[in-house]
Amino acid sequence: MLLVFALVAAGAIGLARPSRGQRDSVDEEARLLERRRVLLDELRELDEDLAAGRIDAADRQAGRRALGPELRAVTEALRDAGIDLDARADVSADAS
Repeated sequence: MLLVFALVAAGAIGLARPSRGQRDSVDEEARLLERRRVLLDELRELDEDLAAGRIDAADRQAGRRALGPELRAVTEALRDAGIDLDARADVSADAS
């Protein structure tokens, strides 16, 4: 009887833990979310640098053009994964 209980408990523990594929998916989503946050911060920094006179408009535009394709790719990957970026933006704005 104790052996049966131990096997059932071990099975339940195994089912409760996410599989390697699920963990990899969660890790990838976290990596993409962090990369998107960094890219958006870099865009804001370009705007701030322009406003402060540290760069000119052409440099700002070049920076935005350099960041844009990666930001689009990251955003599309997150949307494809089912991440609701609009809801996350509301949470991020509330946290600021």
